[in-house]
Amino acid sequence: MATRPRDPTLARGLYFPLILLTLTALGLGTMMLSLILRAGVETVPARGGHYTEAIGGPITTLNPLQVQPGDPEAELTRLIFNGLVQLNEQGLPVGDLAQRWEVSEDGLRYTFYLRPNVRWHDGAPFTVEDVLFTVRLLQSEELPGPPERARLWQSIEVIPVNSLTVQFRLPEPLALFPDLLTFGILPAHRLRDVPPAQLNTHPFHLNPIGTGPYRVETVRVEEGRIQQIVLSANPQYFRGPPLLERLEFRIFPDTRTALQAYRAGEVQGIARIFPTDLDQVRALPSLNLFSAVLSSYEVILLNHASPLFREAEVRQALWLALDRQRLIDRFLAGQGVVADSPIPPGNWARHPQLSPVPYDPAKARALLEARGWVIPEGGTIRQKGDQVLRFRLAASADGFHEVLAQEIARQWEEIGVKVDVDPIPGDLVGQVLAPRQFDAALVEIMVPGDPDPYPFWHETQVETGQNYGRFRDRDISEVIEEARRVFDIARRRELYWRFQELFQKKVPAILLYYPVYTFAVDERISGIQVGALLNTPADRLDGITGWYTLVRRRIIVR
Repeated sequence: MATRPRDPTLARGLYFPLILLTLTALGLGTMMLSLILRAGVETVPARGGHYTEAIGGPITTLNPLQVQPGDPEAELTRLIFNGLVQLNEQGLPVGDLAQRWEVSEDGLRYTFYLRPNVRWHDGAPFTVEDVLFTVRLLQSEELPGPPERARLWQSIEVIPVNSLTVQFRLPEPLALFPDLLTFGILPAHRLRDVPPAQLNTHPFHLNPIGTGPYRVETVRVEEGRIQQIVLSANPQYFRGPPLLERLEFRIFPDTRTALQAYRAGEVQGIARIFPTDLDQVRALPSLNLFSAVLSSYEVILLNHASPLFREAEVRQALWLALDRQRLIDRFLAGQGVVADSPIPPGNWARHPQLSPVPYDPAKARALLEARGWVIPEGGTIRQKGDQVLRFRLAASADGFHEVLAQEIARQWEEIGVKVDVDPIPGDLVGQVLAPRQFDAALVEIMVPGDPDPYPFWHETQVETGQNYGRFRDRDISEVIEEARRVFDIARRRELYWRFQELFQKKVPAILLYYPVYTFAVDERISGIQVGALLNTPADRLDGITGWYTLVRRRIIVR
């Protein structure tokens, strides 16, 4: 029986698809091989993980209106709250909760435009009502705090324009006004019915809500003191959620106990490393150090009411006679920068060509002798007629400033100036500076943001302000006044340069150094970036949303 022949048409129909499939597979294989040869794998940060840090105490509140820039609480409130404005690493104001602002031609009206879609940690929307509420708190004399703060804000009118626009009306032009708006904004819907005097005892001050990158999860209090604070990432943060899911801060009395906790694996970082502890930290290779100049300066204030300090040449001689680098090396383990201006390096207003003040004891002696201050035969202390060049130097009895003052006294003694160190326990400002009861005083002055010299060096602040040394100089006061009125940043910079030149010439006080702030973080924590200048210690945490411990891998094609 004959067999049926194979259908040639069907055979051809199967043959061509098989060829096509084969060619396609070969093409895909070639393409994949090409991609593999061109591709690479990179490691990128991933969300999750946690970071535990040892921080100094005591921590008493998490209310941003109740903390000062140098307080350890300020570092925590920076993570929880936002202001209308924040300061960049040069000390210039940039938008935070405010996207932008405008200034009227007369400089009396500032209009701020708020970010839309910002939410509090409980999900409620952030609006202009929160700004109004917070400013009215600051205007209240019942809110605990310095009385001058209430007086300042009472002079400013705050007006809502719409739900996302607010206007401030000032009694006189003030170019640095945006710098005053870095304080954390509080939620009106949570605190509207709380009297200002009761905020310190309200549960909010230990368990607040804010708009910041982290929200409070738990606070552990023992014997009336905060011992531990746990923060969790805010998924609704308007700049995007942070990488680290959880932050934990444990309060320790000193660096020694914090280092013990690090060695035991209880913490991964230490908020501040003081110069005396640097060697111990450097002995731990797994602990990385991060440093930046702090926007403050150590200075010896001189009481210009004393006849000893009325001549600029005497003040210049005292400045030239100090080996300030030696002070830094001996007492700060090198963690400082010699100060020649009240404006720190890195600040937008710093004079770029300011001459350094050298250590020149020979010139110091010559200046004193030219003004009639001579050492009598057989004596050791300079005299001018019946006057003896001898005075008291007040310093905090904190173990550091006292010994620093002793070395300063020793160096001045080498040029025939006798100084008696006066250790002050407790509040140096309240006991000595505010009542103007001192000859000279060793203090630290913080200048975050705009380095406005008005509070410390303007003649109107001699009696009741912070011009504790009673320095009066019309040239300097006029420069300061104009700098406050001028809104052009280039012109303001020129005026600040002129102020620094006059400061070196007239020597209102004796500048010593800018301190360097150092903190330590375990090598397993990545993404840490710190600028050259910290306006306040809290600035070290400005980039914490980019810190990470976890990574993931992804394929990239070159």
